[in-house]
Amino acid sequence: MNRDIYQAITERFVEQLKRGTVPWQKPWFAVQNIVSRKPYRGINSLLLGSAEFRSPFWLTFKQSLDLGGHVKKGEKSTPVIYYKILEKRDETGKVVLREDGRPACIPFVRWANVFNLDQTEGIRAPSITASQSMSPPLERAAAIVGNASLCPIHHAGFAACYSPRDDVIRIPAPSTFHSQEDYYHTLYHEMTHASGHGSRLNREGVTERARFGSEPYSREELVAELGAAFLSNEAGILDSVRFENSTAYLGSWIQKLENDPRMIISAGPASQRFHHGHRAQGIAPGVPDFA
Repeated sequence: MNRDIYQAITERFVEQLKRGTVPWQKPWFAVQNIVSRKPYRGINSLLLGSAEFRSPFWLTFKQSLDLGGHVKKGEKSTPVIYYKILEKRDETGKVVLREDGRPACIPFVRWANVFNLDQTEGIRAPSITASQSMSPPLERAAAIVGNASLCPIHHAGFAACYSPRDDVIRIPAPSTFHSQEDYYHTLYHEMTHASGHGSRLNREGVTERARFGSEPYSREELVAELGAAFLSNEAGILDSVRFENSTAYLGSWIQKLENDPRMIISAGPASQRFHHGHRAQGIAPGVPDFA
C-alpha cells in the first residue's frame, strides 16, 4: 500500500490526539456501506465512527453517482483500507500449496476513498431496521469474558497484567474498580494481550522479549488498547468507561504514531483477529508481563 496512505490515516488519528481525543476510547456507532449495508470493521470503524458526521452511511464517489446523486463540491474523502487475498504462485505460475493441501495465500492491503452520506446530495438515506432486543450491557460484557476461554484469570493484588510465561491474567477484584465497566474494559485489555500467546495468535510483541517502550512493546500495547475498545463497544459499555487522557499519555501516542505511520494500520487487524475469535499454534516461554 502506498506509504502516503499510511501517513494520511495516521495523521487523522494524530490530529484527534492533539485535540485531546483518543479515537479508540470514543464510542462509535455501527458505520456501514450504504450499498452493501455491511458494517465497517476494525480500523475502519474507528476512522469512520469518530468522524464528525451524523449519518452512519458511507459510500464511494462512484456509488454516489450510481444512486442518482453526487458528492458536494469541495467535500474531502476519508480513506479506508481493505484486504485482497491472492493465491501464491511459483515461477512457473503454478499455485503453491500448503502442507494441508490448500493454496498458500498472500494478503495485500488496499485502500479506497469514501464519503459520508451527509457529504452528498440527491441520495435518500435507507431506513434503519430496529435492532433486536439485547441483554443489558454488563451481561454482554460478562458473556464476552465467558466465551473467550483464553487462560486462567486470577483476582489478586492492585495491578492488572498478563504473564505470557504462566499464561495467566492477574487483575484486582472487581469491587476495587471505579465501576464494573472499568473492570471489564481493563480485563479486555489483558485478554487481548493473552490472545497473542504462542498457542493462539502468536504475536511477536507477546512471544518474544520486548523492552519497555520499544517498538514491539508499543505496538502490542496499541493492539491491546484497540482490542479493549472493540470488545467494550461490542458489549455496549465503552461510553461508561472512565479514561484519563493525560498530557503524557496523549503525547506518548502522538510520538509513537508519528515515528511509525504503519503502527495503527498493523495494530488494528491484529486486535480485530482476537475480536473475531481466531486462533493459532505455538509456545511463548520467558517473555515479560504486560499491563
